[in-house]
Amino acid sequence: MLKNFGQLLFQKRNDAKLSITELANLSGLSETTIESFEEGHGELPNFDTCYRLGQIISSRSGQMFVLQDLWQALRADKLENNPTAELFFVQ
Repeated sequence: MLKNFGQLLFQKRNDAKLSITELANLSGLSETTIESFEEGHGELPNFDTCYRLGQIISSRSGQMFVLQDLWQALRADKLENNPTAELFFVQ
């Protein structure tokens, strides 16, 4: 079952043994922002933020495909909230 962005971010962050404070410090985001992403409150992150979070988690944990998994979940959440939205991958 596909998890939403917040659930997946929580799982990947915990698998990497990163606290919210550590991830916030490394990403330049506030702890409140990380918490709101994980809890599914507020605005969804943009691709740059998703990329930053995925890179940090991957580098700390050695997990493969973190960015791809996060982006897929983020894309699904954005389409669920706005089915007519067009989402593009930047190449």
